[in-house]
Amino acid sequence: MKGILIFLIIIVGGYFVVNIVVDESKDYSDRTTSEDGHTSYYRKKVEDKDKIHHKKDSLGQIVISAYGLSLEEKKNLWLRSPLQGEMISKFPNFSRMKRFVRDRVVNPDLQDAILKIIKNVDDQYSSGLIDTETAKYQLTLI
Repeated sequence: MKGILIFLIIIVGGYFVVNIVVDESKDYSDRTTSEDGHTSYYRKKVEDKDKIHHKKDSLGQIVISAYGLSLEEKKNLWLRSPLQGEMISKFPNFSRMKRFVRDRVVNPDLQDAILKIIKNVDDQYSSGLIDTETAKYQLTLI
């Protein structure tokens, strides 16, 4: 009987020790990868502000409207937008990239700026002045 009691105490004690150690390691990993409060707050504010300019069109696709912003703010919005990555995924089909921008970027100022970059990269890539990686990198610049 004494042996069973000691066995149960060891099992229950081991259970609590393991749970405490696992919980502590989860807390530690969360603290090491998390941002400080200010950075997290700023990122959340920017994401909320960006959501205002991302709308769904009649087909249910996300589009960027970006009305009421300066051209520089529109460019920064595009750089943070998931639509930029979706456009680059169509590389090296420049005509699909242009059609994507015409369909998904509603604002004419921003659309013209992006199409200008695409045309410039298309010309350089087609003439062999830049390689694939450089072309993709230049498409991320606006």
